[in-house]
Amino acid sequence: MKVFSDLTEYNKYLNLQPPLHPLMDSRVCKEAIPNFPQTSEEIQVNLFRISLKKNFTGDIKYGRSQYYTENGLMLFTEPGQVVSWESLTFWDGYAFVFHPDLIKKSAIVNKINYYKYFSYEISDALFMTAAEEETVTWLFTKIHYELLEKKSEANIDVILSLLNVILTYSELFYERQFKEKSSNSISISSKIKSLLQNHYNDFSQPVKSIPTVSSIAGELNLTSNYLSDLVRAETGKSTITLIHEFITEQAEILLLQTDMNISDVAYQLGFSNVPYFSRFFRKIKGTSPSEVRNQRKG
Repeated sequence: MKVFSDLTEYNKYLNLQPPLHPLMDSRVCKEAIPNFPQTSEEIQVNLFRISLKKNFTGDIKYGRSQYYTENGLMLFTEPGQVVSWESLTFWDGYAFVFHPDLIKKSAIVNKINYYKYFSYEISDALFMTAAEEETVTWLFTKIHYELLEKKSEANIDVILSLLNVILTYSELFYERQFKEKSSNSISISSKIKSLLQNHYNDFSQPVKSIPTVSSIAGELNLTSNYLSDLVRAETGKSTITLIHEFITEQAEILLLQTDMNISDVAYQLGFSNVPYFSRFFRKIKGTSPSEVRNQRKG
């Protein structure tokens, strides 16, 4: 697999002119796309990329997720991610690519570590309203013309300021998207509960493992970070809290309604360590499994 850590080599692979600046480059998609290779095997790009795509009608794949849309969207990728594509067609918008060195002394590096959308799969792209798209387009345009006119002499402080505004707006737009997803579809907490119920639907034998955020996210075809943001926006809780609360509820049912001893209850629910199960239960419920069992006797 080809690996690109240099803007010049990356542009050369895309059949583009050398970057406008040693540490960053901006392209108008409708001018750049006709030059792109129509297909590409997986490549690893060790650069940050922010894309504003309008009228996107191609198939593109990041990691293991594939996406196709005609809606306006934004995509964020961080160094180390893998991309491939086939049958690209026309789309409009901007692409801003920059080397990690551009931000290593800037407060933006901390923001990018905080903003989880840089590590999201492409299926978690940011869909914008018309007003949001207009705002972001203006910001991309300002960055593009600063680089186009001044190239290597471009004012880095100005560009970083504009980039900071794009990232701040994007975080707000993602929050709006989370809330809309929560209100316009089956709640994410209901989906999680359904998966957990399926996991523990047969008490005739112990389950093999305790569900994790990663396993739940995988069944919902979401990244763990994206799932956690959806859950927090909807419930104010973390995904792991929902999972743990469900498990302790199942434990309480077994303790109160069956004759199983505490170790059997622990193994039934996927715990291999009884002391850990007891500490886990007390942390969530504020009481021990034996105290709950005694309630049954009373």
